[in-house]
Amino acid sequence: TRDHLAGRLKTFLTGALHYEEVLDRLRIFAAEQRFLIGIRLLTGAISGMQAGRAFTDLADLLIVEALAAVEREIEAAHGLYPGGRVAVMGMGKLGSFELTAASDVDLIVLYDYDDEAMESQGPKPIDATRYFTRLTQRLMAALSAPMAEGVIFEVDMRLRPSGNKGPVATHAGAFAKYQRGDAWTWEHMALSRARTIAGDDALREAVEAEVSAVLALPGDAKKVKAEA
Repeated sequence: TRDHLAGRLKTFLTGALHYEEVLDRLRIFAAEQRFLIGIRLLTGAISGMQAGRAFTDLADLLIVEALAAVEREIEAAHGLYPGGRVAVMGMGKLGSFELTAASDVDLIVLYDYDDEAMESQGPKPIDATRYFTRLTQRLMAALSAPMAEGVIFEVDMRLRPSGNKGPVATHAGAFAKYQRGDAWTWEHMALSRARTIAGDDALREAVEAEVSAVLALPGDAKKVKAEA
């Protein structure tokens, strides 16, 4: 269960003080728990549906801890960004609780901040775009960079607005505008499996509400039929 995994992970991370040490422990935990879930599936102790849920719960917990570690690193270097907050959204099989042992994770990173703030408040202040871009890049590296202990997860961010051509992190307001005005039918289809999994609770709630609102918009039957 998620509670069981969360308890084990909390214990496993106890005493890890440095960034790289935290990431190494996350990698070890990821490999061990994927193996154990797989063994339970192969021996018939759990069903395929239960395994999918367990793999997904494991991913959620690992992403939450990786994001927290990355945020601490960014804040140490550049300080807090006034009003800054992040929400990580899971898409695809991660969003629908259907991960397998070999799945990558589809992520979209959204952010918001105080519009009046020009830069972060720290030893090396930077503007909002660079701040949240660096945070996202660090998160991607934390999860997917191959190290001695392996990787936590391969990361796919192609479902973000404008795909690989767009910025790695997206302002929440720009995301809403894109989904309402420029998104393709398949992107709205992808939203049907979207859910936020980490980050600021208030921003997560706002993003979830926006996704629900977009999915509830009246569809253009002729357009959908033509694209299908």
